[in-house]
Amino acid sequence: MPGQVFQLDAAVADVYGDLRLTHVLRRLLRHSGRLTGSVSGSVSIVDASRGQYLKAAEVGALCRLGQRFPLDEGATGKAYDRRRPIVIPDYGALRAGHLAGTDPASRGAAAAVPIWWRGDVIAVNVVFAPTADGFSAGAVDELEALTQTAAAAIVVSGRKDPLIAPPVTPSFTPREAEVLVLLRGGLTDREIAARLVLSAKTVEKHVASILRKTGTTRRTAAVVKALSNGWIGESPPYR
Repeated sequence: MPGQVFQLDAAVADVYGDLRLTHVLRRLLRHSGRLTGSVSGSVSIVDASRGQYLKAAEVGALCRLGQRFPLDEGATGKAYDRRRPIVIPDYGALRAGHLAGTDPASRGAAAAVPIWWRGDVIAVNVVFAPTADGFSAGAVDELEALTQTAAAAIVVSGRKDPLIAPPVTPSFTPREAEVLVLLRGGLTDREIAARLVLSAKTVEKHVASILRKTGTTRRTAAVVKALSNGWIGESPPYR
């Protein structure tokens, strides 16, 4: 509330009060706003392995929530590239910004603060300035202190969030792994059976198990999912 002294310890306790990712991020945004006087902002989760980030939470601005963008775009991309908090004097002039030109937040400054975990940037907190004056150096320092406290909460809550949690490698049996590799080659059940000296019925059971473990309903979808997650290699199956 206006005139109320910002208390970092109370804000941190609130952020950790509900370890569900959306709640963690929205509480971080709420306290970022209280600290800076801002009424709008967003938090993006970084997926460096794929060179992209996910707009995971927003408040007071339409930042294309739920969409993914390359790591060289927007305020998030700038903070990720520089590995430190940055202030963008005029967000509307930013290349590849994601706010609509009609959004009031696009006509002022923005501060983007990276969130670190084990030496890597895992997320970026972006806060849009409440006035044309932008952010003071002291305000950015305080915003960085608040933002970084959320790192562990994001990591813990993100492990359980299907939107960003890394897929768990299914526990394929050695025979299922062999069948999956042969499925990648487009072989039928009978062809796989002949290759592995099994009955077609046994192969059908292995395929059914693979579909269940990959959460798919079609052989092609199971292979695509296994390839995209690194569960089988890109090299051609053995002949």
